[in-house]
Amino acid sequence: MGAARRGASGWRKLGIALRNAFSQGLVESQVGLEVVGPIFEVHQGEALAYALATDDGNPVYFEKSGALVSPLFASRILKDVLEMLILHPRLGMNVLKMVHAEQTLVFHEPLRAGMELLPTARIEAIRSVSSGQLADFSVALRQGDKVVVDGMATMFVRKAAKKGGKGGEKALVEQPAWQELTTFALAPDQPRRYALASQDYNPIHTKKWVAKLAGFPRPVAHGLCVMAMTTTRLVEAFGNKDPSRLASIKLRFSKPAFPGQELTLKVAGEGNTRQFMLENHKGQPVLSNGEVVFR
Repeated sequence: MGAARRGASGWRKLGIALRNAFSQGLVESQVGLEVVGPIFEVHQGEALAYALATDDGNPVYFEKSGALVSPLFASRILKDVLEMLILHPRLGMNVLKMVHAEQTLVFHEPLRAGMELLPTARIEAIRSVSSGQLADFSVALRQGDKVVVDGMATMFVRKAAKKGGKGGEKALVEQPAWQELTTFALAPDQPRRYALASQDYNPIHTKKWVAKLAGFPRPVAHGLCVMAMTTTRLVEAFGNKDPSRLASIKLRFSKPAFPGQELTLKVAGEGNTRQFMLENHKGQPVLSNGEVVFR
C-alpha cells in the first residue's frame, strides 16, 4: 500500500501552501466532498513506533496477540484521507495560515493490532468568523459495517499571518476549579520522532524558515503529538492505565507548543468524565476546553 498510505510529502505540502498563498478563502461549494480508503491494516510495529514517539510505553502495547494500540494512533490512520481533503486543489486551503483548532475522537471500541480499518473523511461545513474561516471535517474508521472510531477535526484559517497563530475566536466560559495533575516536557527531537511515526512531514514542524513563513518564531510541535502525550497521562491517572477504557476525548488547540517546553496538565471534575487543560511555562493555555470520558 506504500505510497497511498504515506500521503503527501512535507515539500509537496509546502508547494501547495505557496500555490494557495493568494487564495481568496475556502470554497464553500466543496462542503460534502469526501475521501474514502484505502484499507489500513494496523501493524503492531507501526503502532508501537507511534506510541514510543509520544513517550507512551504502556506494557499492553507489547502483548503478542491482538495487542491494544495507542488510542491516538487513530490520528495516524486518518491522516492521509484528512490530508487529501485539506490539500484538495478545489478547496483553496492555505496551510501556512491554517492551524488545527479543535479535535474530537470517539472510541466505540479500542484499537488493536491486526485490525483492518477503512478511513473516511468528509467536509461538513465551512464557517466564517471575524478573524478568518473554520472548516469542519468529520472522520471515521470502519471495520466492515461497524464504526470503530469517529470524530471531528476543525481547522482555522486566519485572515492574516499572526505570530503564534490562534485557533479561532475564544468563547467566554466559566472556569472550573483546576488541580495540577502532572508536568511533562517536549523533547527537542520530538517533532522529528513524531514525523517518522505519524508520517506527518509538514516542514512547519522541522524547518525554521517554513515556521517563520507561517508566523512562528521556530518550528512548532505537532498538535496531535501534544494531544497524544496528554491522553497518555489522562489514561494513567483516570483510566487505570487501560487505554481500552477511553471512550472519547475532545479539546481545542489554543496555542502552539514548542520543542523543549515544559507543559503542565490541569484537571477538574469527578468520576469517569474529567475536564482538562494544558499550560505552557508562562501559564498560557496550549490545550483548552478539554473533556475526556472513560468507560
